[in-house]
Amino acid sequence: MQKCSVFIITNVRNPNATQISMENDIAERKIFSISPDGEKKFLKIAIGQPYQVDDVSWACPLIVEGLHKKLKDAVGIDSWQALGLAIALVRQLLGYYVEDGAELYWKEGGEKVSLDDLFPQLESF
Repeated sequence: MQKCSVFIITNVRNPNATQISMENDIAERKIFSISPDGEKKFLKIAIGQPYQVDDVSWACPLIVEGLHKKLKDAVGIDSWQALGLAIALVRQLLGYYVEDGAELYWKEGGEKVSLDDLFPQLESF
């Protein structure tokens, strides 16, 4: 199995960006959460369109609004890897939040949602 390196860098298109925004969201979801200290808030998770950084790397923007003000774009060797790394990073950040005691819900007052619900995996054959 080939190993790959994971690099996270500043938004290449606008390294001084302070607002949470992406020009080309390709997927987003809003969920409700209760933090470990009881704070109730909505979270927006989103993935942007991968873009080529240079001859040997691509980057993919991501947002976890409500938890992080500014995240660095995930970078890979091609658009496929950059996209996969961005999705994996969103899952990992939400996973840390849940491990710390947060609860996630589909909507306020709705059913609980698990990381497996948000990031489904196909079963092996």
